[in-house]
Amino acid sequence: MNRTLLASSLCAAAASLVPSLAASAGELYLLGPVPYSYAVEPSADGNVVVGYDGQGAWWWTKDTWVVRIPESLPYGNGVGGQPSITADGNTIVCATLEGKTVQKAEATFYDRSTDLYDSTVGSLGFHCDISRTSAWNMTPNASHVCGLVWDAACSAKGFVWDAATDTMRLLPEVYFYKPTRGNDISDDGSFVGGWNDDYVGFRQGCVWKRNASGSYVPTLLNTGVATQKLREVNCVSGNGQWAYGEGRAEIAGGAPYRWSYATGFQPIGPMPVAGVGAVYEANFDGSVLLISINGSPYVWFAKRGYVPLAGWAAENGFELTTEWRFNVFGMTEDAKVITGYALRNSDLLWSPFVLDLRPTPQPCIADLDGDGEVGSSDLAVVLSAWDSIGGAADLDEDGVVGSSDLGIVLSAWGVCP
Repeated sequence: MNRTLLASSLCAAAASLVPSLAASAGELYLLGPVPYSYAVEPSADGNVVVGYDGQGAWWWTKDTWVVRIPESLPYGNGVGGQPSITADGNTIVCATLEGKTVQKAEATFYDRSTDLYDSTVGSLGFHCDISRTSAWNMTPNASHVCGLVWDAACSAKGFVWDAATDTMRLLPEVYFYKPTRGNDISDDGSFVGGWNDDYVGFRQGCVWKRNASGSYVPTLLNTGVATQKLREVNCVSGNGQWAYGEGRAEIAGGAPYRWSYATGFQPIGPMPVAGVGAVYEANFDGSVLLISINGSPYVWFAKRGYVPLAGWAAENGFELTTEWRFNVFGMTEDAKVITGYALRNSDLLWSPFVLDLRPTPQPCIADLDGDGEVGSSDLAVVLSAWDSIGGAADLDEDGVVGSSDLGIVLSAWGVCP
């Protein structure tokens, strides 16, 4: 298969936007005005981002821009799930049509380095509408995938697929004959967060813990009062200690929640504004969270509480534009790369975005001979041009080569960053 740039939508349309807003401490990338296009998740280093739109899944880097994943299916209209990317940014799980006789949507692995698909996570042999399995998340090394699989008579069941054995474990229901789904999974595959429908159709928060026999044991989530049910679990911490979800207006003032076996229900407060909050991403130990309150984005720190996204950007030396409203989905461990979609205030134009708050590398201007380091040969260039007017050796651009240019060379001595 050949890579094809998404020229018909994201890439072609991106020319009508300012592609990036730069500062010395970071950049904001607006990927293109495509409605209902989402930048979902970055790789561990933040250099690769996976997303999707109405045509299917795609990946993005600063150098390639948006690249369509060939044969991937758009989500919706019976195709469930969302794409996910490994920590190294190489493997993506998405949806493709599979089956020799009857083709239906299944969760499938795509390898960026070879531009080819690998094996699917399989199915139970049944489908509902167009789908057999849908992946909602996977571990950072693709050792486990969680999501939803269809059983007989369109019965939806949560599952965990294990790469080591190429087997699928079902997530058992607490309410008999009611569907379940796994939304997120811990890094070792032992802890899953999602939902279990109850008898009135409400997606109650549920977690599953893998026991010694390899089976997953369910626990329904509530505040400690059985009738105060918590909403579905959106994400879990990588270490498998915490589950996170959306608050309810009638519980703790709408604060988003975290839950653990040790502590039970804990509202994440105090909230900076009134409303209903939801956790969308957590780092490995749960010390950093990505949260939305009434559609406004926040980064939450265990030692500091809520910090508005614009405030977090400012702390990292970047002024976030007020021309757009940002809706967040994913982040790196340190929250220095954040992904989602943005709406322009003036006309509600839609664009997926990548906010990169990592320091922008400065050019190694003292490397005058271009060998990747500052050393004696660069010093010789400055000394040979001493007192001359301008030129390459005039590093501070004051019009003459002199002591300040020598100081720049000496201070940058060594291998360029």
